[in-house]
Amino acid sequence: MATARFLHAADLHLGSPLKSLGTRVSPEIHEQAKVLANTVFRNLVEVAKSEQVDFVVLAGDIYDKADRDPGARIRVNLGLRELSAAGIKVFLVHGNHDPLTPDYLSGRELPDGVFVFPAGEVTSHAVTMRNGAEVTVAGVSYKTTAEENNLARLFQSVSGRTIVGVLHTNVGGNNQHGNYAPCSSADLQTSPVNYWALGHIHDRQVHETPKGYWAYPGNLQGRSTKATECGAKGVLIVDVHEDGSLEKPRFVPCDAIRFQRLSIDLTDVSNNSDVLDIAIEKLKEAVADSEDRSLMVRLEFTGATEIYDEFIKDFEKTSSNIMGMSQDIMGDGAVVKVCHTCRRAIDLTIERTRKTILSFVLNELDSKTQEEIPDELRSAVELLLVDALGWAQ
Repeated sequence: MATARFLHAADLHLGSPLKSLGTRVSPEIHEQAKVLANTVFRNLVEVAKSEQVDFVVLAGDIYDKADRDPGARIRVNLGLRELSAAGIKVFLVHGNHDPLTPDYLSGRELPDGVFVFPAGEVTSHAVTMRNGAEVTVAGVSYKTTAEENNLARLFQSVSGRTIVGVLHTNVGGNNQHGNYAPCSSADLQTSPVNYWALGHIHDRQVHETPKGYWAYPGNLQGRSTKATECGAKGVLIVDVHEDGSLEKPRFVPCDAIRFQRLSIDLTDVSNNSDVLDIAIEKLKEAVADSEDRSLMVRLEFTGATEIYDEFIKDFEKTSSNIMGMSQDIMGDGAVVKVCHTCRRAIDLTIERTRKTILSFVLNELDSKTQEEIPDELRSAVELLLVDALGWAQ
């Protein structure tokens, strides 16, 4: 069965100043990071062309701010012209970061083949894909930075054999993002839409429904070491068969900089002098696995460790050494933060001899028979007690 395809992207946040880097990296690295971030829309265009998609959907927050950074607007318009010249249509909605205010009405400065969905009502466009599949692309934009209405319900009147719904929304009230255009997964599944091309949530998600899928591609470029901003970022490619049925979306990275959280467990480390070498090796591994992206890394030490006291005493020195040595490893990247959630390891044999509440509880556990407290439960309680004491110290 012949297939055609489209590209789904969202939350490009073009023109973002990457303020999250702050003063934690050198001015040169910060400036280079902004230069690299400005290339991601170009990467999207290249993916759309190489994948030979019939159309692109952009599900909101194309720009980082409502006033549309002038440089970002130029780059977007150049990219849209290139897509238009390649015969690739573009359908886009605006979200809470770039609503359709009176100063930025839809359609201005845009080339042929680029369609902006207006605010206030759902409109649609029919697309005949190269394999003959008939697809209806429907969407609605924000006209304010804080859309409170459930816009998903506006799609109930859309008709077509295969419907792609483009919407910037918070499904299920994700508390990591503003609760704009809130809706439920039930709203999506009871609609006539086969593929919901969503934006707003920066964490990539793909959910199957009886009719097809609803998906967030995540943002096009990470912007900080916040968990949802880390890892590979990019777009989703959706294959459409001749009969209009859909394949599960597949991810293609487009990011130029990759934010990453690295965790180093010190539980089994017995010599504090080894910590620096372990950290440097971890950074080298991350760079080798970065797919040639510049890395911005948050490094965290974890675990209950016997070297806790010495580690804490030398933590600032170790952090400084990591920052300094990483410069020769990471190229245009950097370690932006070093932190720890380590705690002191607890020796239960010694604890049983002390006059503490923990000692009392442990000895009480020891006095119970296997029938009274099975070994599995005894071990679980010991682990909970040790964990609680370790955090309290």
